Amino acid sequence: MIRETRKSDLVKQLISDNDVLLNLVVESSDTIIGNVVVSKITMTPDIGLFCGGVAPLSVLPEHQSSGIGSQLMKEAIKKSKETGMNGLFLLGNPDYYGRFGFKVSNLESDYDAEYLQELELTKGCLVNLKSKITYANEFMS
Repeated sequence: MIRETRKSDLVKQLISDNDVLLNLVVESSDTIIGNVVVSKITMTPDIGLFCGGVAPLSVLPEHQSSGIGSQLMKEAIKKSKETGMNGLFLLGNPDYYGRFGFKVSNLESDYDAEYLQELELTKGCLVNLKSKITYANEFMS
């Protein structure tokens, strides 16, 4: 449960700092059982793209492996497209997120390159970029 508490604190801080672009939840009997956040990221140099960072994605342990995480990811991608985002980034297992169209990113970052992934929402927008991506400050604490 410590891990879930940290995620909860992260989401609260992202909201407090106005870094949340999307915050989607799945509820059952007035209890949040799943949540995904898309937050602001920066690209240096800024090349005019509107991109978000997916994190955290969490589902209560007793509801995992029931499709809630997949449902949240699909909806986050859909809503991100609808809001005009050009791309999404996340840190995670390529085997899991590949099924949603994410691929390992070649962009520079301070994160583990093996797990930094991207999804173009605007075709071709992330090809041959020379920018560095950075998640909101909350992720560094």
